[in-house]
Amino acid sequence: MELKTTRVTVTEVINAGTFRVAPHWQSMGKEEGDTIKINGYAAPEPGQSGFQKAKDGLESIIRGKDVELKNPKTTTGGQLVCDVMIEGKNITTLLNR
Repeated sequence: MELKTTRVTVTEVINAGTFRVAPHWQSMGKEEGDTIKINGYAAPEPGQSGFQKAKDGLESIIRGKDVELKNPKTTTGGQLVCDVMIEGKNITTLLNR
């Protein structure tokens, strides 16, 4: 999959590993959306230990910031999963510290 839109602004952190963006991402095909899941980050799920801390940490790093989307792929459920870069750094590396 290739994206037309690779630079987006984070508008909302949904959970510890998923967020919404503007403008919507668009593929070279007809797919588009506003939700991104971070590739390579095993975020705690709601109700699990560490969830709120992980969500707050993600929010402090990316909310309102411009990010770059790389290596996009869609899951069988249609969710977009990407490597997410902020200021040239992979967010997964920052979150796994």
